[in-house]
Amino acid sequence: MELRNIVTVAYFVVTIYMLGGGVMSNLCYYQSWKLVGEEEFAAVHSSVSSRILPWFGPVLVLMLLANILLIWFRHPAIPMWLIVLTAASNLILVTVRFAVYVPIHRKLDKGKSIELIDRLLKYEIYYYIFVSITTIATIVMLYQVVSSSSS
Repeated sequence: MELRNIVTVAYFVVTIYMLGGGVMSNLCYYQSWKLVGEEEFAAVHSSVSSRILPWFGPVLVLMLLANILLIWFRHPAIPMWLIVLTAASNLILVTVRFAVYVPIHRKLDKGKSIELIDRLLKYEIYYYIFVSITTIATIVMLYQVVSSSSS
């Protein structure tokens, strides 16, 4: 198998994993944290975060790496503009995660704050805009590859 095909398949697999898992964890956890009591919140939040990070941290790095490698090892059926669009969208997602979400989560590790949880929920609309851009572009990329191989 050629390197470009390996990079392309790796990108599709890790991107689908990250997008699906990220949306599910955000939809499930942020809303449910409002139901957790003050006394238990810090322990629950820390427990959830410590279990999620090992499953998403390394895969996030692989997704970004595969997306960047696609610039040089792109499948000929994928237009360069789609790769640049997904790379820009993913870079924005990661930057916002570290600049906005991580500081909020660090504060939530210390205790419950409805204001901070609401702030996370407020930022989710922007997260889903960029997730949607990445998802749609990735689906189009996948379609391009599949349709080119069936011709």
